Amino acid sequence: MNWFSRFLNTALKFLFLPIIFSNVYYISANLKYFKILNIYLILFFVAALLIFTYLLKKNINKKLLLIIVIVLGALLRLFWVTTLNNRPVSDFAGMFIRSRLFLNGDYSMFQDRNYYARYPHMTMTVLYFALIRSIFANSLLAIKIINALLSTLDIFIVYLISKEAFNSKKTALYGAFIAATYPAFIGYSAVYCSENIAMPFYLLSIYLFILVMKNKANTNTLILSGLILGIGHIFRMVADVIVIAYIMYILIYFKKNMLTKSKSIVFIIIAFLIPMVTANAILKRMGILQYNLWRGCETKWTSVLRGSNLETYGRWNMEDAKFIASFDDDKELEKAIKEKVKERYTKTPLPKLIGFFLVKYSSQWSSGDFAGFYWAQADTKSLVVDIYHNGMLYVNLYYFIILILTYIGLFNKNQYLANPIVNLFYIIFCGYGLLYLITESQSRYSYIVSFLFIFFSLTVFRRDEAYE
Repeated sequence: MNWFSRFLNTALKFLFLPIIFSNVYYISANLKYFKILNIYLILFFVAALLIFTYLLKKNINKKLLLIIVIVLGALLRLFWVTTLNNRPVSDFAGMFIRSRLFLNGDYSMFQDRNYYARYPHMTMTVLYFALIRSIFANSLLAIKIINALLSTLDIFIVYLISKEAFNSKKTALYGAFIAATYPAFIGYSAVYCSENIAMPFYLLSIYLFILVMKNKANTNTLILSGLILGIGHIFRMVADVIVIAYIMYILIYFKKNMLTKSKSIVFIIIAFLIPMVTANAILKRMGILQYNLWRGCETKWTSVLRGSNLETYGRWNMEDAKFIASFDDDKELEKAIKEKVKERYTKTPLPKLIGFFLVKYSSQWSSGDFAGFYWAQADTKSLVVDIYHNGMLYVNLYYFIILILTYIGLFNKNQYLANPIVNLFYIIFCGYGLLYLITESQSRYSYIVSFLFIFFSLTVFRRDEAYE
């Protein structure tokens, strides 16, 4: 156990450096276009932090302080989503537009080789948008308010996880405060993306898993953890990485016999699959889906192809889009992709290949808002606070502090050696780091697990054996 913890810690000391340096690049770029709004945002944050710290030192009732923090987070989110008159763009716009077609009984988008037949993982978001449109007159505003409320719920679950992970209500309150003021959480509240729905399920699953690993809940609770994660997965289908992290953690850190470990793993896997298999069966029976939610008419290797493009550092590009469109047979396409990816990686000079992976990896995790404000303001009709054009220095400075605390925490042996739960977060991060290194890269893809950096930053605190 200690050997793996030391290995993981050493690796992360190297892996976090490119992210920090890349974030510094963003900060320097923002400095060139300095806007006064950054000063206002910094002053607001400092004032909020000072008041929070003062109340904490005055030993105010911790439940009351938690409520204050949650209310602060809710107000920030509601202010942002209600003062920003924006419309969905890109894939988000496609899903919203087609949700109207779905309400009109048109299921063709999920059939043959249409877009959602190729990418069926977006199906549940289309149905969710259709549900909202059928209930609310102003569906776009309703979606954003629901996003804000779900993001506020994330603050509370972050508090619960932090309390269990670090055995300290005080540390947990700092976690809640960071979650309340976290630029990524606030920015994405106004983005019409499925991550807003999925994240509370991801977090709640992790919380239940930790309770079992600390022997505070029966191993049967892993069934509930897996079910909840499975629900989050059908909205943002990358939760299988967390399942793998759970399995690794059980095998390495769970202090039980092999029979109990095996049973725990089976519970998680089966429970995780139930929501997706059930939803898939219902949608196919209703004639909505032609293909399975987890496998459309287009091979998932297309993402690997785009992720291997050296010229665009693994981002979407027209060259690969045209290559994919030139095939009618999916099996032939998959075979051709594998050959092309192999050629790119084997015939590229090693220094160039290393540079490619370094830039791709660091840029994936280095943006202070994970592109949240970009997507929120991409099609803006009116707004009160223009963060994307005038406040990104503050956003990246905030994230820089989180990254520095994260790096300092790597040297705290009382955490990564004495507190195995911390290593669960590290394992999850490594899993997603590897996933996005192989597949197509976009800054927003990292948002679904951006909460990890909140927990990373809390490793700078000492570890207590009992709640304070």
